[in-house]
Amino acid sequence: MGKEVTENYNAEQITVLKGLEPVRLRPGMYIGSTNKEGLHHLVWEIVDNAVDETINGHCNEIHVELHKDGSLSVSDNGRGIPVDLHPETGRSALEVIFTTLHAGGKFDETNYKVSGGLHGVGSSVVCALSEHIEVTSFRGGAAWKQCFSKGKPLGDLERLRNTNKRGTTVLFKPDASIFPDTSFSFEKIEEFLITKSFLNAGLKIRLTSPEKSLELCYPNGIADYLNERIEQKKYHPLNEQLFYFQSEDDRLSIEVALYWLGSSEGGLYSYANAIRTIDGGTHENGVKNGVSKAIRSYIDIHSLAPKNMVVTAEDCRHSMMGMVSVFLKGSIEFQGQTKNRLNSD
Repeated sequence: MGKEVTENYNAEQITVLKGLEPVRLRPGMYIGSTNKEGLHHLVWEIVDNAVDETINGHCNEIHVELHKDGSLSVSDNGRGIPVDLHPETGRSALEVIFTTLHAGGKFDETNYKVSGGLHGVGSSVVCALSEHIEVTSFRGGAAWKQCFSKGKPLGDLERLRNTNKRGTTVLFKPDASIFPDTSFSFEKIEEFLITKSFLNAGLKIRLTSPEKSLELCYPNGIADYLNERIEQKKYHPLNEQLFYFQSEDDRLSIEVALYWLGSSEGGLYSYANAIRTIDGGTHENGVKNGVSKAIRSYIDIHSLAPKNMVVTAEDCRHSMMGMVSVFLKGSIEFQGQTKNRLNSD
């Protein structure tokens, strides 16, 4: 039996959660669940921060490492997290980012013209749901470090040493009181990192564990990856040469790579700002509609359709296998924190 519901419901019964308490109380609201998917979402959030540095031209190497004690670290050679005092809080910017919801540099387009969403909760959520987390920022000729536990600082930001290195390393161990299983999957992380690699042409990513390691890099981005998939699956597409389209303006850049397999297999994989949009969205719909319109127009102009036959949009997309990747500058709207669907027009 649950607690008895009181009739005296008034202001005294209103609970106000402070700091990162909401995340620890209702983690599913922020990472979807506390199962394996939710656990690995912590990794995705920290990796996406590093990838955002890549998207904006500040990073070309990322290293993800699984450690023997069950912790995981993500390192990049980007600009490093700012460590100067935040004017409104009087605390270091690094501490504010990791202990405050909706705090970060992605709300200001002068810092990040493109990013994987503007929720500003990723780092703080990982901090809240970690038994231990260490953040090291290499910036301004020095290395700086601060440790946290369950969303709270274990001490002040510490200056370690002088160094010309730059970038950020975030090492965290998930909280076993939140996650029933805190073991990371090398294969699941590998799959995720492959995506980040081919969506960011030339980005070098290393994934290591005590047992194995791999290195990823796709110089020609999605074109390289899709050709690789075609070869691995031993497909024989109808169009021997990959259809590839790329365009960019002041608001967005888009890449499209397509094959037609001539079989029942296929599928369009879509991404927005290096985030996999499993449930599609405006960018995926736009490509599908554009392909159908282009093929049907070509058929009509050249009178290729048999008499009394109507070529449908579905006919045009049958067995189409491809990828669409868009990078939108400024405000971008996903559906939910897990970002499975793009809503931006």
